[in-house]
Amino acid sequence: MYKWARPWKLVMGLSLVISLLASCTGGAQSELPELPKEGAATLKVMFHNAEIFMSEYGNTFNVKFPEVEFEVIESTEFESFVKPGDDRDKKLVEFIKSKNIDVAILHQSQYEHLSASGTLYKLDTIIQEEKYPVDDFAPGVMDFLREKGGNAIYGLSGTISSDALFYNVDLFKQQGVEVPTHKMSVQQVMDLAHRFKSKSNDDKDRVYGLHTEYMLPAEYVLHLGSMSNLQIVDQKAEKVVMDSEAWKTLFEKYALLMKNKKINVQDANNHMSYGQGFAAGKAAMSINYYWMIEEIKYAMQGGYDGNKTKPFEWNMVSVPVDPANPDESSRVRIAEIFVISNDSANKRAAWELVKFSTGQEMARIHGRTSWRMTSRVKYQQPIDGKSMEAFTILRPAKNSYSLDEVLYKNNVSKEFISSLNTKLGAALNAVKDGKKSAEQAFNELIPELQKALEEAKRKGAEEKKKKK
Repeated sequence: MYKWARPWKLVMGLSLVISLLASCTGGAQSELPELPKEGAATLKVMFHNAEIFMSEYGNTFNVKFPEVEFEVIESTEFESFVKPGDDRDKKLVEFIKSKNIDVAILHQSQYEHLSASGTLYKLDTIIQEEKYPVDDFAPGVMDFLREKGGNAIYGLSGTISSDALFYNVDLFKQQGVEVPTHKMSVQQVMDLAHRFKSKSNDDKDRVYGLHTEYMLPAEYVLHLGSMSNLQIVDQKAEKVVMDSEAWKTLFEKYALLMKNKKINVQDANNHMSYGQGFAAGKAAMSINYYWMIEEIKYAMQGGYDGNKTKPFEWNMVSVPVDPANPDESSRVRIAEIFVISNDSANKRAAWELVKFSTGQEMARIHGRTSWRMTSRVKYQQPIDGKSMEAFTILRPAKNSYSLDEVLYKNNVSKEFISSLNTKLGAALNAVKDGKKSAEQAFNELIPELQKALEEAKRKGAEEKKKKK
C-alpha cells in the first residue's frame, strides 16, 4: 500500500492547469452530498500500479481537487489474498470490503461479476442528475457497460483498448493489390496476404503478406479464431468444437501461408529480429495495437539495430470481424473501468474521481497520445496525420468467447491450453514442412485435442478434490 500526498501535484504543466481549472463548474443538485469546503478526503484506490495511477490520473485530478489524497492499493496485494482453489470473483468482493476500497479500476470480466454481487454503487441516478455527458463515447461503450451491469451502470471508462489492421500502402501499390477495407473477414485478409510475392528468396530480404512474428503460429491461429468468434470447446468444456468448416478453412489457409512463406513465422527456438517486421517495411499487413504507430516511427529513426527503415506510406482499417456480427469485435475492449464501492464513506470524492478520470478533460489529454485511446471519440486526435477511426469504428463484442473462463468455470486443468498450443503448432509445422496435407493434419488434430481436453478435465477434478 502506498500513501501519496500533495508534493506530486506540481508535476502538471501550467497550460494543463489553466485548461482544467477553466473547465471546473459547479454540479447540479445530486443524491450525493457536496465535498466539505476544504475538500479534504483520502481515497483508497485499487489499481495495478501506484506510480502509474498517480502519473496518469492522480496528479491531474489533484490540480482540480488539491485536498484529496490517495492510498493506492496495488493489484499484487489481491493476488496475495487469493489462495489456490479460491473463487477469484468472491475473493475480489471480500478484498474490496476488507481493504475499505473506495474506487476500484477493473477489467471487463471483473466488472460483470462485481456488478451482480451488490458490491458496487449504481451510477445511473447521479449520471442523470449531474448531466454527466455520455453521447460522445465510442459506439457500444455505454451499451456494453449497461448490459454487463444487468441493465444498470455501475462503472465508467475513459479509455478503450483495440487493435487495427495496419497496411503498407506502398507495397500494395507496387504489387497491384487492392488495399484492405474496414470490417473484412479473417479469410479475406489471409487471401490478400497470399497475393503478395517476394522478389527475394532470402528471408532477410523477403516481403511478407502478413506480419505475425510476434506470436508463435498456433497462438496466431487462435488469435484469428477469436476475431472470427470461433469457439474451441463447448461451454461445459466436454467437447472440442473445432471440427467445423470455419476452423478447417482457417487452419488450412494459415498453414498454406506458412508453407508458401507469405507470413514471417516466429521460430520458437530462435526469435526473429525486430527488423523483419511490418515496422521495417518487410510486410504488407499487420494486426496490432496502436503502439505499432510508435514502432513504425522508431524504425524510421534507426530502430533497435541503428539501421533506419526506408520511409513508407502506411494506413489502418478495422480488425477482421465475424461476418455474422460485422459491427463488433472481441478485440475492442473497455479498459480501466472505474467503479465505486457501495460501502465507501467517501462517495462524493470517489464520484469526483470517477467523473473526472472518465470525463472530457481527461479525454482531451488521452486523445493526443498514441499510447492510450480515449473512449470519447470526438476528442481522439489524428496521429501522424492518420485518423484513429480504425480503432473505434467497432463495438465491443457482447458475447466474446474466453477459453480461460470456460476452463476455469469447469475446473479444467490449465494444461489443456499448453497441449492445445503444442499440438496445433505441430500440425501447422507438419504442413509447412510438407510432411502432411493441410486436410490430413487438421483431421488428425481434432481427436488429439479431444483426448487432451478429457485428460485435463480429469486432472482438474483431481486437483479440486485435493484442495478440499
